[in-house]
Amino acid sequence: MANIKSQKKRIITNEKRRMRNRAVKSELKTATRRVKDAVAEGNGAAAYAAACAACRLMDKAASKGVIHKNQAANRKSGIMALANSVATAEDKAAYVKPAPKAQKTGSKKAAAKEARKAAMAEASAEKAKRREKQLKEEKKAAERKAKEAEEAAKAEAEAAAAEAAEGEEAPAEDSAE
Repeated sequence: MANIKSQKKRIITNEKRRMRNRAVKSELKTATRRVKDAVAEGNGAAAYAAACAACRLMDKAASKGVIHKNQAANRKSGIMALANSVATAEDKAAYVKPAPKAQKTGSKKAAAKEARKAAMAEASAEKAKRREKQLKEEKKAAERKAKEAEEAAKAEAEAAAAEAAEGEEAPAEDSAE
C-alpha cells in the first residue's frame, strides 16, 4: 500500500478509470456480438445498422482513450467487412441514422440548486405568513391588555373615589356624635 498521499489518490482514480473502461469495453464487445449475430442470421439491414452503431461506439471509446485509435480503426474495418458480406445496396440505402438524443441542459447540481432555492422560497413564504399571524395575535393581545389595564385603572379610580367618599362620610358621622 502506498504511503504518499498523491499515490493513494492515484490508486483511487486508477480504479475508477479501470471500472469505467471495463464498462465501455464490455459495451464494445456487445455491439460486435450484435453484428456477428445479425450476420449469422443473414439479416443485412440489421447487420448494417448494428455495424454503424458499433463504429460510433468504437470512435467514442478511442476519443476517450479507452482503446487506441488504430485499434478502433482496425476493429471498425473488420466489423464493416463482416456487415458488408451480408448487407446489400438496398439495405444501406434503407438505413436511417437514429435521431440524436436530446441533450440535457444544465447539470444535476444546477437542478438540485434550483430545487433547493424553490424550497427555500416556499419555506420563506410560509414563515412570512406565520410571522404575520403571530404579529396580529401579539397586537390583539397588547390591545386586550391595554383595555384590561384601562378598565383596572378605572375600577381602581372608582374604588378610590368610593373609599374617599366613604372616608368623608365616616368623619361626618364621628362629628355628629
